[in-house]
Amino acid sequence: MERNNWIENILNSTNGLTPVTPSDDLFSKIQQRIQLESKVSSKTVWLVAASIAVLVMLNFSVIAFKSKEKTSSTTAYLEMTVNKSNQLY
Repeated sequence: MERNNWIENILNSTNGLTPVTPSDDLFSKIQQRIQLESKVSSKTVWLVAASIAVLVMLNFSVIAFKSKEKTSSTTAYLEMTVNKSNQLY
């Protein structure tokens, strides 16, 4: 019972408080700062996106070239190690 009263007292502790209202001057200052912020042009955004796409494509092409080169070197190594004379000793 005592615990329930304690919880109720805590929950009801904000009942008498009045909400704080900000001044209109503060709101106008915030609006002015937001408008003063410089915005990035859409041309810059598209250039950055295009450069990222080019870098991704270059990475994929390098990876594909490396895997093709590795496959050919693996088969060349296999061909060199296979004994062509059929002699065991």
